[in-house]
Amino acid sequence: MIVRVPDLSSEVRSIDFTESPAALNEVLASSRRWSEQRFDEELHVDAEIYKTGSDVYYAGLIEGAVTCACPRCTDEFRWPLRREFRFVIVKADPDRDFEDDLGLDHYEGDEIDLGRLAREQALLALDDSALCSETCRGLCAHCGVNLNRETCDCPRHDRH
Repeated sequence: MIVRVPDLSSEVRSIDFTESPAALNEVLASSRRWSEQRFDEELHVDAEIYKTGSDVYYAGLIEGAVTCACPRCTDEFRWPLRREFRFVIVKADPDRDFEDDLGLDHYEGDEIDLGRLAREQALLALDDSALCSETCRGLCAHCGVNLNRETCDCPRHDRH
């Protein structure tokens, strides 16, 4: 979602929008760390935005669901993604070396892509150690059977 900075004021404005999973999944597919995860549904963004001087304040909540493979048993499961965010977005100054920081971003020109910031927050919320269940027993290290669904005949000392 693109907003024009000149259209913003000191009055808090509510904005709700969705972000398509396609751009997020493209990033995930190109990353070894996140290649086992994907977004199957749109992300929902519920936020507020206002401007003081040339600084823009943008805060809200991102919600969605992520489908991923359990790192213990390799079963696919869905887990809820929910992340609050808060940004101060300042006008870029060409005379200053600007480095984005968590909670701080910058804009050039008259437009800000709020969707880019929401997608970034969704990616930061991913957890590569999320389990299908807290009681996941994983795979047998010897025979590979999923211990959540079956028992194996391996000697007890070989199971995890």
